[in-house]
Amino acid sequence: MRTTVIIILIILFVASSSWGIINDEFKLIGAHAIPTAYTLNKGEVLIGIGPLGYGITDRFQVSTNMLLDIFQVFNADAKMNFIDGRIGLGGGIGFQHFSLFDVDYNALIFGGFLSVPLSERFKLHTGASFAYIQDFDIDEVEFKGGYEGGTTIPVDFEYNLSEHAALLGGAAYDLTFEYYRVGISYLHSWDRFNLQLGGNIAGGSVIDVDTDKEDSWTYFLPTIAIFWRL
Repeated sequence: MRTTVIIILIILFVASSSWGIINDEFKLIGAHAIPTAYTLNKGEVLIGIGPLGYGITDRFQVSTNMLLDIFQVFNADAKMNFIDGRIGLGGGIGFQHFSLFDVDYNALIFGGFLSVPLSERFKLHTGASFAYIQDFDIDEVEFKGGYEGGTTIPVDFEYNLSEHAALLGGAAYDLTFEYYRVGISYLHSWDRFNLQLGGNIAGGSVIDVDTDKEDSWTYFLPTIAIFWRL
């Protein structure tokens, strides 16, 4: 069971990325581990080790994560930016089909995203997501924790060290899968090429189906992202 949780967490955290360049033309469309209120520009393509996205308009994008697709976590997302001023406001919808380790379900996820600058260099990114999973009871399967796709309450921060470097971090709690994560990462951009490195601490609990006892777990996991915005 612990191996199952570790594998799922590694897949998700390695696949995560900020998807951004740190300036007004290419705003971050994701912070440390959550979406921001912003989107890709019209005609812009994002491609990396995992993420693939396209800006249909300056305020609407579609995306998927190919790395998750390989591991049978099929996913597709769309995000709309409603306000692109000093304060950013966005919303999105996503679909995920999870089929790993005898766990099989479909999830429809709705999210709202708020990006607020507190100073010239410092921004907060927050929001909430609601996951609708039909006919799924997490207590009935040998799986609990480690899947960042449920109903989630997150807060991330962005501190711009320069036009090409930022410190990102934050925390979140997944109400569906009952686990938390806290983490920090460093993002550097060279023109349109981006590298993000960092780490996360995630913790929660798993149910031993043989003894019906709850066992807590805590792990450190890396955040690694390499991507281009073209």
